[in-house]
Amino acid sequence: MPFRCETTLGDRSHDIETSLPAPLSDVTLTFTTPVGVLQDPRGNVWIADTGNSRVLVVDADLEQLLTVVGEQGSAPGSFELPFRFAHHPIESVVYVTDLGNGRIQRLTYEYADGVPAVTAVDVIRPDDGSSFHPNGVAVHEYDDGPRVFAADEFYHEGADLRGRITVFDDDGRLRGTFRSITTDHRGVIPLYWPQGLDVDADGHLLVANTGAGVLHHDGEFPAYFATVARCDRTGQAVPFDSTGTATLPNTFATPRGVSVLDADDDERIAVPDVGGGFVRLFDTEPGHTSEVPSSIAPNIDRRRFGSPMQVAAYEAPDRPAPDDRTARVLVSEALSHTVSAVDLATISESKERLASVGTERTEQGQFDFPGGVATLPTTGGERLLLLDSDNARLQVTDADGVGPLSTLPLSGCRFPISAACWPVEPGRGYLFVADYSISYDADNDDPQLRVYELDCRGEPRIDHVTAAGTWGIWGNNCKLPWGVAVEDGGDHARLLVTDSFNGRLTWWTFDPVTGELSYDDDAGGFGHDPGEFWNPSDVAVGERATYVADRNNNRLQCFDGESWHVHGRGGYGADGDRLLLPQSVAAAGGYVFVLDLVNRAIKAYAERTVDGAPALESLDAMAAFGGDRAAGDLWMPYALSATAREDGVELIVPDAVLNVVYRYRWTPPS
Repeated sequence: MPFRCETTLGDRSHDIETSLPAPLSDVTLTFTTPVGVLQDPRGNVWIADTGNSRVLVVDADLEQLLTVVGEQGSAPGSFELPFRFAHHPIESVVYVTDLGNGRIQRLTYEYADGVPAVTAVDVIRPDDGSSFHPNGVAVHEYDDGPRVFAADEFYHEGADLRGRITVFDDDGRLRGTFRSITTDHRGVIPLYWPQGLDVDADGHLLVANTGAGVLHHDGEFPAYFATVARCDRTGQAVPFDSTGTATLPNTFATPRGVSVLDADDDERIAVPDVGGGFVRLFDTEPGHTSEVPSSIAPNIDRRRFGSPMQVAAYEAPDRPAPDDRTARVLVSEALSHTVSAVDLATISESKERLASVGTERTEQGQFDFPGGVATLPTTGGERLLLLDSDNARLQVTDADGVGPLSTLPLSGCRFPISAACWPVEPGRGYLFVADYSISYDADNDDPQLRVYELDCRGEPRIDHVTAAGTWGIWGNNCKLPWGVAVEDGGDHARLLVTDSFNGRLTWWTFDPVTGELSYDDDAGGFGHDPGEFWNPSDVAVGERATYVADRNNNRLQCFDGESWHVHGRGGYGADGDRLLLPQSVAAAGGYVFVLDLVNRAIKAYAERTVDGAPALESLDAMAAFGGDRAAGDLWMPYALSATAREDGVELIVPDAVLNVVYRYRWTPPS
């Protein structure tokens, strides 16, 4: 096998060592990126512990763990990445999207002594032989019976990258599909990567059209922002009264869900927007259909929620009902690994957290969003340097690069996302770190590029040296720096940084004598021509060129020192020329490797020169979507490190939501 997963770093033990039901105070309950949340008619709360491939049920007060449903596997009743829930309008049935297994599971349950038990499991998936990636699910009782809707996120037909909505009856028969929402003026709203779904009281479907900002080109540029749209059960647009359009009167960075909340005689729509960590609320009372200001807390320097994925209406026992200016909800926070009960004030822009489930992932050896990775050669081996991004720390292996892990704080960093190491002698070097943290303050002058001196000749030690790159658009500024790479200049280091929100690549010089990091040059700007970028995410220096992951343009760009050359085009599959959100790029030994985020693939190329220009020859690809850590599955691979070895290339791949770091070995095809 050209690709082989050899080791996995990170906490993989998630056993609950107590009999259930049990008070949560007696249970160390560590979620891994929870997504789905639902309160059933008895008030108990179902939680999709997605990264651990199980479903948990807690009581209405969020104080007691009642039961665990399912485990990792493909048999009925088992899960691989359970994602979202919907409850049957009449029966005791919960629908769960089982994303890694490509199906919806219909769980019939009954209560005994206050604890739910699953009594029957039915599987729902299309019978047309197509791949099925059900992200969102919703159900509604119509005059002709229930209909189950699924957002088939990555469905596509050839070069047509639209996803689809599938419609099933309650027996699991496919009754229809649609890939666009048709408007009254013969226009369409194409559905790209549809994710969250819900149905309002009239049976109208709401869709979080998450990929619209990346894949929907309405002219020269992508739409950039995503949308939430409304339609009937066949895909016909249902406009909102006040706007006359079928989309909510706002734009979203990354809307991962949509929920209809009952509020007396009207309904509110909640949209968890991962971009920035907001939950946006909309009042749909006739004549209003406007956003109520619940998007940001008074402290504007902090995200409100840690990657909110799903919102559900919540009734809290023994608590006064919220007034008409407050929405009481459950919010799954994937990056915070919690599910919280919250009162959202729609006027004062504040929130009250009533209760939460889930503990922080701060133990040594645990990761919370592992981002970048680098290596430091030592005498007799090397150290792996792993960014534990949400904990703002570095985790360092022992000299053989396997473990155990020791932790070092990264002073000054809020969300360190990528790293590159410049070794100056065995066991000692300089670590360059990009701090990917949004600034809302125009006067903010916090630097986003930091330099540390790292000494691993004994017990690992790290010292902050300098920082640069304040928020802005000029040469010595950056906005959300993402990938970094380093070139050895002898007595200095040259740092390359993808300045993602300025759409460019920048070069910097670090002088260890003066301890200064100074700006040199930049290239690019937002656009689609060679040498222009759309949210570039990573950079690597190869033997024949410098390679940039031009993420939202779905391609690589190669720079030979004089000209830019484009490789790749948007598309699904293992074909090396087809890329969807290339997340990271690395080079070693004359080979270039790319993390293709949507295809969940690592793609390998050989560096070539064609007609005097750098080119890439596709050699190999490994696709491994899923949640099985033991098998080296990928859910959200975030960064890539490559090191040439005698027997091939070693690849280090952190998975940011499974919270593990994989070590793969790639052997070139003979």
